[in-house]
Amino acid sequence: MTMCLSCAAWCQQRICGECRSLLRCPAPISCSGVLVASGLVHEKVARRLVHLLKYQAITSAAVVLGSIMASRLPATATALVPVPRARLRRFRYGVDPAIELARQVRMAPGLEIVHAIGAPLWWPSHAGSDRASRQPPVFRRLRTAPVGSVLVDDVVTTGSTLAAASELSGLVTAITATRAEVPMFE
Repeated sequence: MTMCLSCAAWCQQRICGECRSLLRCPAPISCSGVLVASGLVHEKVARRLVHLLKYQAITSAAVVLGSIMASRLPATATALVPVPRARLRRFRYGVDPAIELARQVRMAPGLEIVHAIGAPLWWPSHAGSDRASRQPPVFRRLRTAPVGSVLVDDVVTTGSTLAAASELSGLVTAITATRAEVPMFE
């Protein structure tokens, strides 16, 4: 027996049946020229799981989210390219969510993780802000991603972070753990 990551009820898996029934999977969507397949809608249980990973470094949340993301991975994927978190935020919270998610996603198909994008030291947090007040991060290229690579990120809301990562890397496909039910895409 273990405790449900979302509601703390005793259960056989990391998420109890009641919480699992609240998870919803959205259809793929095009965002700033990037085809994005998200594992879940960013609400209730899914939102809690992302927050556990991002702000409390509870990597078992990545196990749950990553397994769902793996089912959304395009069959043509050759490698996974995590969209990195700002370095100071990674230091503060002790985790880079995209890297943890990529580690879980690759377990199913056995794909390589390619660190092709470098994070800036810092950029303003986007959490809770609208599209007009968000500025995309300025990434740097670390290496060229193999053809067929897929960007990996935790949440897509406006798509500005994925657009910046796509522009730099040339990749046009992404998977995310969650996305806003009503995205603020261009």
